[in-house]
Amino acid sequence: MDIRIVRILALGFVSGLPFLLTLSTLSYWLAEDGATNTAIGLFMIVSLPYSFKFIWAPVVDYVGIPFLTKRWGKRRSWLLVSQVLLTFSLFAMGFCSPAENLLQLGVTATLVAVFSATQDIIIDAYRIETISAKNCGTAAAFETIGFRFGMLISGAGALYLAAIFSWQHAYHIMAFLSILSLGLTCIIPEPISTTIVKPDFSGRQHHFLKRLASFFILPIRQFAHKDKLWMILAFIFFFKMTDTVLNSMSAPFLCDLGFSKLEFANVSKLFGITLMVIGGLIGGLMIQRLGIYQSATMCAVLQAVSALMFTIQSLSGHDSNILMITVGSESLCSGMTSTIFIALLSGLCTQPHTASHFTLLYSFGSLCRVGTSAMAGWLADQVSWSVLFLFCFAALVPSVILLNGILSDTADSSESDVQQANRA
Repeated sequence: MDIRIVRILALGFVSGLPFLLTLSTLSYWLAEDGATNTAIGLFMIVSLPYSFKFIWAPVVDYVGIPFLTKRWGKRRSWLLVSQVLLTFSLFAMGFCSPAENLLQLGVTATLVAVFSATQDIIIDAYRIETISAKNCGTAAAFETIGFRFGMLISGAGALYLAAIFSWQHAYHIMAFLSILSLGLTCIIPEPISTTIVKPDFSGRQHHFLKRLASFFILPIRQFAHKDKLWMILAFIFFFKMTDTVLNSMSAPFLCDLGFSKLEFANVSKLFGITLMVIGGLIGGLMIQRLGIYQSATMCAVLQAVSALMFTIQSLSGHDSNILMITVGSESLCSGMTSTIFIALLSGLCTQPHTASHFTLLYSFGSLCRVGTSAMAGWLADQVSWSVLFLFCFAALVPSVILLNGILSDTADSSESDVQQANRA
């Protein structure tokens, strides 16, 4: 196996390790402490940095870190700093208690999300800048696999540790594992990146606000598909909506049905994330065989099936056999969708604004996750779970319409670029 793919696999693990600690794992912690579904849904606002990381992504592209960038390179120096700050934030989160100080938990969880999101910006840029267009599907699949293994540790692993010790000990152990990622950053090579041509600010007519605007607008101006940007963003929003709702509300849903912490860890995390890994591999094969456009269409249809299975689970109640089918279908589809989604967005990005382009596009999917999670928590308190999951099913209709009616030319263009790169 190509050593570059192995690095992407390892970096995917590093990226996935802190992800659930501010999402479903935190949701179960809050649910166990007696928080309402509305409070749990609103608490997902702490993950907003994942949605708005495109705001500071240009800083990662433009700005070097004093002393470190000259020695370690731009990507590795930013990665090192974000990992150190992430580790400290996880340790601080471990000292919190929802029952005693919910605000303190919210602040530390937000810091974890900020530094984790910054780490993701750099890892995504690193993957795009070190992997050729020919291997973009394979790289996306292995990054997704690594990410799922990281989720397995922060999901099932954290739940096991919380059951044996306490939630505080679980988060402290996660912080210790985050320290180990620093070693990976020290040994990976710095990618060869294109030098950014900055706008000329020598004239006096360029005031501070104009300079700042140009700093963030330049990546959008040099985006190859900017004439179809609004259509791409609309597709991303609806394409990710169902997946994010099922991920964020599955913990309070299963807790409400009476599934224990260990049952949730065994089936929803251990079994589910294993199938996500398999789904990631299948997604990579689908891209190689069918192309990105047809693969994305198939995944949208499979997501609808997953939403219907959650509806059946809500009607069946505490049924472990149905749970295996529900979690299995959703997890397999989620793994496939993640791989195809990453490959699709990566094909739209170009140097030297790799981090800015990918983060801008991917953040809209994250923005959907936060907004929909907050709305879904409130809706779950107002209506039955089955109605909520039927809403998720209906939300997929716009994504299919956009994909087939609007974005087909963009997707075909992306695949054509890949084919031309292969021939070159």
